[in-house]
Amino acid sequence: MAMSRTSWSINALATEFQLDRRTVGKRLEGVVPVDLGPDGSPRWSMVDAAPALLNPREPRSAPTRPPPEGAEILTKIPNDVQAGFVIALLDLMTNGKPYIGGALMASGLSLEQAKRGAAHVHVALMSFADRAARNLGIPPWVQQEEPSWIPVDKIQEPDWKGLAAFAKQERAKAAPKVA
Repeated sequence: MAMSRTSWSINALATEFQLDRRTVGKRLEGVVPVDLGPDGSPRWSMVDAAPALLNPREPRSAPTRPPPEGAEILTKIPNDVQAGFVIALLDLMTNGKPYIGGALMASGLSLEQAKRGAAHVHVALMSFADRAARNLGIPPWVQQEEPSWIPVDKIQEPDWKGLAAFAKQERAKAAPKVA
């Protein structure tokens, strides 16, 4: 007799562990299902589901990373969701340029093209973020004439030589092998 794993639905796991369906669903967040049932609903192996159901995770605490420089302006934003949006935008604006440049070089652009492209994309993203903050009605951006809140002096400049070397290596790996 061949042995095979059985996959379990939320209902079956709730019955087996004597838990509420919603509790099972919450505890299984982050656990990858092994297959789908006939109705398309996810199913889990007992080996994967049991630890999550028996030892529920502690609620996630707030991130301990300090806010970006200039984040004191966030105290003027009355809505926590809007303040979080602004933190993400500040992080994108100060740390996004190396990722943009790396992506452009990985797509096959030369070093000079990637430098110019990254600068243009970065400015476009900053302008988009400024417009989005205004359109969302996030104070104090609504009252400002220009995007003075963008920390231009803190923007991370990429290590262009390192990115170029990395892109060259990746393209060489992806190139077809000639016999």
